[in-house]
Amino acid sequence: MRSIYLLIPFLVLSFIQKINAQILQPVEMTHQVFQIDDNTWDVVFTANIDPGWYMYSQDIESDDGPLPTEFIFENIEGYELVDATYECGEGEVGFDQFFDMNLLKYSNRAVFIQRITTSDPTVSITGYHQFMVCDDSRCLPPMPEDFDIDLTKSTPASNVDYNRNRICEEPIKTSMGSIRQNENESESPSFGSIDLGGMDQEDETASNRPEGLIEPVSWTATLIDDGDMVFTFIFEAEIEENWSIYSFLLDPNDGPLPTDVYFFEGDHFEVVSGLRETGSNIFSGYDSFFEIETTKLNDDARYEIVIRVNNPSVEVSGFVEYMACDDSQCLPPIALDFNLNPETGAFFFDDGKMDEEALSRLDGGENRGQGTPVFFEFNYDNANTDCIGTEIVKEDTSNFWWVFIAGFIGGLIALLTPCVFPMIPLTVSFFTKSSTTKAKGIKNAIIYGISIIIIYVLLGLAITGIFGADALNLLSTNAWFNIFFAVLFVVFAISFFGYFEITLPSSWVNKTDQASDKGGLIGIFFMAFTLSLVSFSCTGPIIGTLLVETAVGGGPTILGRIPVGPLIGMFAFSLALALPFALFAAFPGWLNSMPKSGGWMNSVKVSLGFVEIALALKFLSIADLTMGWKILPYEVFVILWIACALGLALYALGYIKFPHDSPVKKITKTRWVLSTAMFALAFYFALGFRVSEQSDGFVTPNLLSGLAPPAGHSYIFPNPCPLNLNCHKDFQKGMEYARKNGKPVLLDFTGHGCVNCRRMEDQVWKDDRIYNMINDDYVLISLYVDDRQALEEPYISSFSNRLMRNVGNKWADFQAIHFNRNAQPYYVLLDYDGNILNQPVGYLPDRVAYREFLECGLERFSEGRRLGSAE
Repeated sequence: MRSIYLLIPFLVLSFIQKINAQILQPVEMTHQVFQIDDNTWDVVFTANIDPGWYMYSQDIESDDGPLPTEFIFENIEGYELVDATYECGEGEVGFDQFFDMNLLKYSNRAVFIQRITTSDPTVSITGYHQFMVCDDSRCLPPMPEDFDIDLTKSTPASNVDYNRNRICEEPIKTSMGSIRQNENESESPSFGSIDLGGMDQEDETASNRPEGLIEPVSWTATLIDDGDMVFTFIFEAEIEENWSIYSFLLDPNDGPLPTDVYFFEGDHFEVVSGLRETGSNIFSGYDSFFEIETTKLNDDARYEIVIRVNNPSVEVSGFVEYMACDDSQCLPPIALDFNLNPETGAFFFDDGKMDEEALSRLDGGENRGQGTPVFFEFNYDNANTDCIGTEIVKEDTSNFWWVFIAGFIGGLIALLTPCVFPMIPLTVSFFTKSSTTKAKGIKNAIIYGISIIIIYVLLGLAITGIFGADALNLLSTNAWFNIFFAVLFVVFAISFFGYFEITLPSSWVNKTDQASDKGGLIGIFFMAFTLSLVSFSCTGPIIGTLLVETAVGGGPTILGRIPVGPLIGMFAFSLALALPFALFAAFPGWLNSMPKSGGWMNSVKVSLGFVEIALALKFLSIADLTMGWKILPYEVFVILWIACALGLALYALGYIKFPHDSPVKKITKTRWVLSTAMFALAFYFALGFRVSEQSDGFVTPNLLSGLAPPAGHSYIFPNPCPLNLNCHKDFQKGMEYARKNGKPVLLDFTGHGCVNCRRMEDQVWKDDRIYNMINDDYVLISLYVDDRQALEEPYISSFSNRLMRNVGNKWADFQAIHFNRNAQPYYVLLDYDGNILNQPVGYLPDRVAYREFLECGLERFSEGRRLGSAE
C-alpha cells in the first residue's frame, strides 16, 4: 500500500493547485454509437488527451497503483453487456518508478468499446465513467462523469466503414460528429460495412492467406552508450497491416507468446531500468480464442532496456523473442539473437530477415537440414500434383439421398402422430364431398398437398436463409449453440412425453382458418397452412431435429449462403406428409383400410421423446468436447444411450407410463417387436465397451460413430491427441510406426496457439468420414511449432543460422527447410519412405475438398504399394 499513501498527498497537492490556479481538464471524453446488426451496438468512448498527460488502463495489476479507468453501467435491465469493455490507443507499457509496478497508460488518444445487445433500441442505458490522469509532476483525482446512451440515434452499419482496428487508429467521422458528454450541440459520425473489429472476425477464404515463408515483422536494433559502462538497448519493430505482436506483460502459459527481451544471466552486468514497451497502436481487451485479456501491438512497437556492465571483459548476450498473428494464423515463435562486446562497443543483432543465399538453396532443394536434427530426405515428385486425371472422388450425392430418405421417414412418422393422423379422413372427405366431380376433388386434394410442400420448403428456406450456410455449419462445433440445441431437444422430449404441448398462438390458427373459408386456390392454400399450424405441437420437434441435423453437414449452397441439405430434407418431409391426402382423395376406398385413431398415436409421440433425449445427448457431447469439460465422456454417453434404448423397451412393455397413455391391457405384436428391437439395440450399444488391444481403448460401434464422442474422450482410456485421435508428436517415431503398420502419414504442422488449426480440428476433422480416415487409414504426426519444451541439445539451423532452443523451434525449422512454409496449419501426406503423395494444403475449411485431399493420398499410397509389389 506504500504507493497509495504516497499518492494521497500528491492528489491533495494537485487538488489545491487546481483550486488556486485553474480548472484542469486534460481529457475530453466523447462517445459514438455504431449499430452492428438488428440487436447489437458498439458504444465507442474516445478520450482525447492533452500533450504531456496520461490516463491509465482499466486493468491494473494491484490496488497499490493508480486508479484504473472505469465504465459503470447502472440498472442493466432490458439489455446485456457483451464481454468486458475493450480498450486500445496510443499506449506505453513499462515499469513506473513512482507506483513501483508495470503499467499500461495512454497518451494523446485512447478508445474504449463496449458491445451491447438488446431487442429494444429505446431501452434506457445510463451510467458513468471515471479515470485518473497524470503528467510528470501531478495527478488529478478521478471525477465521475455521467453518460446516457441513445441507441435510436446510432449510425447504421450501411453508412460507414467501421471496425475496431480502424477506429483505434483514427476517429471515424459520422454525419453527426462525435457526441460530447453532457452536451447537446454535437455533430455526429458516418458508417459502412461492419466487421467485428478483428477480435472475432472470421477468415473468409483460404486464398487470402499469404503463402510460403511470411515475414510480417521487421526488426532493427540500436545501442546507445550512455557512458560509465551504461548501455541502452532499443529494439524497434515495424508490423505489417492486420498483423500483431503481444505485450511482454502477458503470461506465456495462458495465451499467446509475449514479446520479451532475454539476457543470458551472469554477474557481469545488471539491469538499471526494466523493459519499457511503447507503440502507436496498442490494443487491450478480451480475446475470444485465448479466453483471456490480451494486449497486442499493431503497426509498430519499441522496446527499451538499460543495463550497467560490471565486467567489460565478458560479452553481454541475449535474444528478443516474439510471436506474430493475424486474424487467421499465428507464426511460430522467433528468437533474434544479440551480442554486445563492452570493451570494443561492437554490437551484433540478428534482424530476422531471411538470408537470400539460404532461400536460393532452399528453392533449389540443396538445403535439407544436413547435419542437424531436422535432416530428412523427402521425394517431391508428386508435391505439386493431385489426383485430377486419375479418379477423383467427387461430392457424394448419395448423401442427399440419405437426407431425402431421412426427411421422408420423418414425414411418415409425423403422419402417425395424434395431431395429423385424424385430419386425413376429415380433409379427404371434405374434398370428395364438396367437389362437383371426382376429378375436381382429386385436383383440390393435389393442390392441398402441393400447398403443404410449398409451406414447409419455404419454412426451411427462411430459416437457413436467415442463418446462412457458414453460420449453420459453425453450430456443429460452437459449444453454446450445441448446449442450446441439447436443452431444446429435452424440451421437445418432455412435450412428446405429454407433460405440456408446444402450440402456436391461437390467433394465428383463427386467422388462417378464416382465410381458408374463401375457397378457390387461396382457400385451399390456407387450409394447408391451418393444418401446419394446428399440427405444430407434433411436427415442430421433428422439423427442428431435421433442420439442425441437415444444416450442419456442409455441402452445396444456393447463392453461396443457403445450404441445400435442409431444403431437400424439408421437401421430403412435406412430400411424405402431403402424399396421403392426394392418394386417398384419388382412391377413397383406401380410407376403410386405415387404422382407427387411438392411444397408439400417443405411443408414437412418446417413442419420439426417447429419440429426442438421445439426440440431446449428442449435442451436449459436442459442447463437452469443444470446451474440454469432460462431463460427458465416452463411457457416460454410451451408458445414457443404453438407458434410452432400455427405457423405450420398458415403455413398449407397459412398465413405464406417461400422462396421456392409455392402460396397456395386452402386449400387442407391435409392442413385442419394438421392445425386442430396443433390447437388441441396447446390447449393441453395450458392445462399445469392448477394449481394442491395438489402440488400448474402447471400440466404438459403427452405429455410434460420429454420434458418440471419440473413444479417447474417456476417463478410463484418455488420449491427449487432437480430438483424441491416435497421434505421434515426434516425426521420426511417427515414421517408424507408419513403416511397421504399413500406413501412409498425415503430417500436421500445428500449434497450441494456432486459431485455424483448432478450426480445422473442430469443424473439419470432426466430420465422420474424415475422422475415420485419419484415425484408421493414416498415421497422424502432429508437430507443434510453439512447443516450449527445451531441446536437450540446441543446434544452429542450416537455413536461418539461428539457434534452435526448444522443440517448437525445431519443428518450425523442419517445416521451413523442407516445405518452404512457416504458417500453420499445414498438412502433408506421405508414405513411410518419405514420398510426398500429393500437393500439401494449408487452412482448408471445405470438408469435401479436405476429404478428397485425404482420399487422393490413400489412392496414391495404394498405387505405390502395388507397383512396389510388382517390382
